Parts: sequence; C-alpha cells; structure tokens
Amino acid sequence: MISHQLDSIQQVKVAKTSIYLILPLTAMILVVPSQWERLQFFLLLLYPILLSYNYYNFDRQLLKKSLIFLGIFLVANLTTFLVHVWQLIWEMSNPNGLFGWKLYLNPLLHSIPFNDGMWLRQFATPVLDRFFVYIYIHGFVFCLFVLAIYYLLTGQPKKILLAMFAGHVLQYVLIMPFHFWVDGHQVWWIQNQWFGYQFTDPIAGYRTVTEPIIPSLNHVFPSMHTSIATVTILLAWRESSKPIKYFFAFLNTGIIISTVYLGIHWVIDIFGGILFGYVTLKLAEKMIATNWKLVFERSENRVLAYVYPLRNHQINQNQTFFWWDSK
Repeated sequence: MISHQLDSIQQVKVAKTSIYLILPLTAMILVVPSQWERLQFFLLLLYPILLSYNYYNFDRQLLKKSLIFLGIFLVANLTTFLVHVWQLIWEMSNPNGLFGWKLYLNPLLHSIPFNDGMWLRQFATPVLDRFFVYIYIHGFVFCLFVLAIYYLLTGQPKKILLAMFAGHVLQYVLIMPFHFWVDGHQVWWIQNQWFGYQFTDPIAGYRTVTEPIIPSLNHVFPSMHTSIATVTILLAWRESSKPIKYFFAFLNTGIIISTVYLGIHWVIDIFGGILFGYVTLKLAEKMIATNWKLVFERSENRVLAYVYPLRNHQINQNQTFFWWDSK
C-alpha cells in the first residue's frame, strides 16, 4: 500500500515536471534564431515525449543499458553517414558505376503516367512549400533519434537497437547496390533541364558548394526519406503513447508526401521506399531476436565435426574456442 502511494506521488511529480518543461521548451523554440532551424525542429519533436510522461520508466538498470545503446546508436549512425559521404565522393570519381556498369532509369521513370507527381503540385501554396521543405530537410535526420530518446526515458533499450539497425545501419548497407549500379535523376532536374518545364531545385538554399551534390541527384529509387519515415511510422505505431503514435505517424507521412510534392522523387520511388523500409525493419527484428551465441556455437560444432570426422561423438562446450569460452 505504501509502495503504491509512493509510486503515485512519483508519477504526479513527473507529470508536473513534464508539463512545466513545455513552457520553457516553447519559449526556446520561439527565440531560436532562424539560422538554427535544425535545432528548432529538434525541440519541436520533444513535445510528444513530454506529453508521454505516464510511460516513463527510470529503472536504474534499464536506464544504464539504454544510455549505452543510445551511445551505440549515435556512433553507428555517424559511421554510416561518413560511409555514405565517402560513397558519394567515390561516385564523383567513378561516374560509370562500380565495374563500369550502371542501369539508367530516367527514360523508364519518365514514361510511367503520372509518375512525376506534378499532379500534386496543383495544390502548391507558399505555406505548403515552406512546410514540406522544412520537414523534408530536417525530418530525415532527427525523427528516429528523438524516438530513441523516448525509448530511453521509457526503459526500452532493445528498441533503441531496433531503431538503429532498421532505420539507418541496415538501410545504408543495403542501399549500396542501388547507389553503385542504378542511376535515376530527381524529378525537378529532369523537368527543368530535359523537357524545359519551369521547375527549380526546391532545396537549393540548403545545399553548399562543398557538398557532393551531383551524385545525390542520381539516386531516386528507392527513396531513403520514405524508407526511414516508414520505419519510424511502424515503430511509433506500436507504442501505447498516443502523442508518440499520432505525432510521428503524421509527421513522417508528411515527409513521404514531401518527396513527391517537392519534385524530388518519382511516385514509384515511394512504393520502393515503403517496401525497402518494411524489409529492413523485419531484418532488424530477426537480427535482434536471434541468439547469436547459439548460432556461433552450432557453427563451431559443425566446423569441428568436419575437421575431425573420425570423432563420432557430440562436441561439448569444453572443446570450443570462441571468445565466450571459460578457458
């Protein structure tokens, strides 16, 4: 009874703290300079976390494990980003693709009816332009990271690893063949330079002269903005917290729409991105659910049985030589 009352008091304190934090958070968003737009977007993503205080779990062991996994999340994603930059730079020196072969998709992409998404541009307004550019530029970077912060506060360390593998690491690895051997330009580039339509680069103001721009224009299928947004939606929709569930589902659906609205991706890229995101999520779940120690032990036993075929007996743990051995 006393323990229950203490828990109730603790929950009330957490609820009050979260509500009180909304006020300074709002003030910070309003005073953030316009050149710090990415910080402003990150702060906006914290609203659903603060509103999900009922699901916080500050168990010390879970919190410690979550912090370790969050650190791994950051290091792994920074590594994949650096690999991606290297790959783009490599493409600038090897425009004909790996082994001198590429599949050119531009004629196919343009031949599919309504595939350019210009039918969506009929709804364009300056406000929608600004909104979609805003979430397209910044949502790709922060949505999964903020979801990982939510997992930390709610004591769900394994989901941090799931978000890391499904949302970034596996996607950057599995997308490599498309980057090496598939060439298809963004819609605005083709519409403006090939067919003479008045359509300019929608995110020109966010590019820099030092950024490896040209290779990034050649990769439209599948859409990684869509695949990462798909993983974020699927992960958020599993949560009991309605602010997390609906906020991230709405925001990432907007990110998917923005890729076509801004004339960056073709409609078929969206379907490819959704499928790609779903597959990477399932692969990540399989990886995390697998008992890798048992897999290695079974593989080791098969190798030893092959090396010593005359020993017709079960290999036991005292004959293993992997890192978990007790020797």
